[in-house]
Formats: sequence, C-alpha cells, structure tokens
Amino acid sequence: MILTNNTIEKLSMSILNVLNKRLDWQIEEISFIDNGVVNAVFLINEKNLGKLAVRTPWRSEENMMDKDSSGIISLKKEATISEHCHKYQIPVPKIHKLYLSNEINFLVSDFVSGDNQEISSYDIGELTSKIHTVPLDGLSIVDQNERTLSNIVSHRIAERVKSLSKLMNINIVVPSQEEFETILDTSQTKNSLLHLDVRQPNLIGENGKIKAIIDWDNAIIGNPIMELMRISESEELNEGEFLKGYKEVDIIKNTDAVIQSIYRLDTALMLSILFTFFINDSEKRDYYVKRVHFLTQEIRKYL
Repeated sequence: MILTNNTIEKLSMSILNVLNKRLDWQIEEISFIDNGVVNAVFLINEKNLGKLAVRTPWRSEENMMDKDSSGIISLKKEATISEHCHKYQIPVPKIHKLYLSNEINFLVSDFVSGDNQEISSYDIGELTSKIHTVPLDGLSIVDQNERTLSNIVSHRIAERVKSLSKLMNINIVVPSQEEFETILDTSQTKNSLLHLDVRQPNLIGENGKIKAIIDWDNAIIGNPIMELMRISESEELNEGEFLKGYKEVDIIKNTDAVIQSIYRLDTALMLSILFTFFINDSEKRDYYVKRVHFLTQEIRKYL
C-alpha cells in the first residue's frame, strides 16, 4: 500500500476536524512532512502552542481502534515513554495529546527542528547511558505485556531462524528457546529502559548537538547489554567513540560472552531478514547471514 496524495488530504482534514471542532484548538495551518511504514507526520501551527508535530497511522487497517494494531501500539509507546523520559530530562519532544477514536488516531507533540549535521557517536553514547539510568518507577511498555526480555528474545530468535531459513533456503541450527532463555536469565545486570534503535535517523540535532531522540517503537525494559550489542552489531555508529561516551563499559566486561553473542545473534538475524526481504542489499545480506552462522557456532561452544 502506497501513501497517496488523496490519503494525505483525508488524514489532514480528519486531524483538523478533531483538533478544531472536538478539542477546541486553533490550528492555523497543517502540512505533510514525511511518512514511514506505519505513520505519517504532519506539521501544524496552533495559535497558542506554536509549531507541533502530529503522528498518525496512514494505512487504513492501522488507523482503527484495534488495540493490538502496530499503529495504535506505536502511538501509545511513544506517548508513554516520552512522557516518562521528559520527567527525567531526557531530550524528547513534549507530548501534548494522544487521541484515539474509531475514526482516526494520532499523537501531538512539540515540533523539534534540526539540521543535517552529524551527531558524534560520543554524544550518542552519553545519551544512551542517560536513558539506561532513567528510573523505571513502574514504567510499563504496552507491547511487552510484563514478559521478560530473555523470554521475548529467545522466542524471537526461534521465529527469525525459521523465517531466514525459509527465505534463504538454508539450514540454521540453534539451541532451543528454553536454552537461550535460561542462559540470558543468568545475567545479574539491572534492567533498564532500552530504546533499541539508537542511530542518526532517530536523533534530531542542530550544529551537532542532540535536541531530541524519537521513535520508541522498539523500546523495551531489560538488560542494557542488549542495546550495546545491537549498536555494535549494526555498525551504524563508531563503537569506540560511542563506548567512550557511554562510560559504563564494565557491564560488558562483567557479562558472559555467550550472553553477548545471543543478543548479537538476535540483531544479525533481524538485519539478515531486513536486507533479504525488505531492502534489496545482497552485500549486507551476505555479511549478516555469515554473522548468523558465526554467532551460532560461537554460542554452541559454550553449551
């Protein structure tokens, strides 16, 4: 399904109707900014609040009052986590309104402008460390459903192995879900809020300084080693500079290598599928498929 100009027009009119007529806001203008797989983003100018961003699911099947749809979950997660982080001075756009109905669902937040200047991996490491030290204070992630990260990752690896094996017509043999979960549960590292998609496109900056971190769709509560291994495995940041900014690297030294490898495997599987099915990049696909085989062998050495 493609986001058409007709859909953009319908969404903007629905947003204006709700804000002006139902919520008594005074919207002076609205314009389309961008869209992802699930959400479209609009810029509005409210008379009293100024420039705001409106995020709404653009696929018709997502913009319904189905609590289990990824569109609704995405909005709820962004609202809940941003409001929580805002209390602890994590740079996130301030949330103004989460609106859910049978007609349209959207989230209104501050509009944070930025430029295209790259943010240093050191500064991103510092921010990630701050996120990992935010008090949880009863924070609940809507799609985690009180499951542990160990349970989620072990189940996800099994599913991703099946998917990649089918896509590539290859045989990947990994330990059982129960074995993975048991190993991951041995970690004594304290749980943290994890963003799990820390990279340049999800950071808004100006003159190289971070103004906001956005897109909490992958966020979860669990072992911060998961985040560090994902950043390392995805290779989108300078890992050395990132860790200098993160500073608390002792948690890596104090974590068993097999646990690190399992979290790396989860990421390598995800990227293998991404570059096989969603993004046609044979070079990256082949690299991460090799990583899957290597990490599988490494894990088996410890069993």
